[in-house]
Amino acid sequence: MRYGAPMRALLTSWIFALATLAVAAPVRNGPVAAKLIAETRSFAPGQPFTVALRLTLDPPWHAYWTNPGDSGLAPSIEWKLPAGFTAGELQFPYPRAIATPPFMTYGLEGDVWLLATIAPPAEWNEARATLAATVDWLICDEYCVPGSAEVELTLPVGAAPAEPDPVRAAAFAAARARLPADPGGWAFRARRESDRFVLAAVPPADFAGDVPAAEFFPFAEDLIQHNAPQAWRRAGAGYRLELVPADPSAPPPAALSGVLVGASPWHAGSSRRALRVDAPFSDSEVPPRSANPERKTP
Repeated sequence: MRYGAPMRALLTSWIFALATLAVAAPVRNGPVAAKLIAETRSFAPGQPFTVALRLTLDPPWHAYWTNPGDSGLAPSIEWKLPAGFTAGELQFPYPRAIATPPFMTYGLEGDVWLLATIAPPAEWNEARATLAATVDWLICDEYCVPGSAEVELTLPVGAAPAEPDPVRAAAFAAARARLPADPGGWAFRARRESDRFVLAAVPPADFAGDVPAAEFFPFAEDLIQHNAPQAWRRAGAGYRLELVPADPSAPPPAALSGVLVGASPWHAGSSRRALRVDAPFSDSEVPPRSANPERKTP
């Protein structure tokens, strides 16, 4: 079928409009641009899908992780969703330690993708849905500035399963690679040694690589001294990391919980550099090695 120039222009505009529904224009507030991006071109009723809150920070500004360290405040989001829609918690990438002597903070820099799972209702009778949210953040360099933005995203309804957007597939894959992974066969245990916490890490039996350096970021703000050096070294079949407690006179908690970020991937063929850790305290020197690791990713 042949179309005249006016009809071709109309079709081109319609296709472009559909393609851009899944990503809204960024909202700029000072050194930060915020926007919502959907992983799929549409959504199917009753089928959860992933949305990214993308914060683009001008250098040298940084935002904060869920535990900001000695000071700071993590980004937060207040969703304004259509009736029947729900949103999961924001999933944060692993942070970087940022020294501002005498303090140490845990920050996020550059192009920051915070993922969330949106669950639409099983029945939806409209042609599209608009997801809106208020985003708040604190960014710092030599001084700190609070900021906020009103963001929204409109998606059309489509057939199940929803079709991923190939244009953004690589970006979402990179965002997931920065999320802390399940241990996947690594075993962890914590113990108290004099004025130190020791985190023991034993790789699975089939691990043939090396992790020359690693750093622990606790979920709890008052667990360790954030600005104290962390000593990582090999120990027998695994590794050990020494941490300085925030209060050396207090009894240890039930577990060391947080994210362990390595200088190299924790599994062969993987790019994942961060593992979730929930290490119970024990008198044992090292945890048992896992012979049959269960590899999981979020």
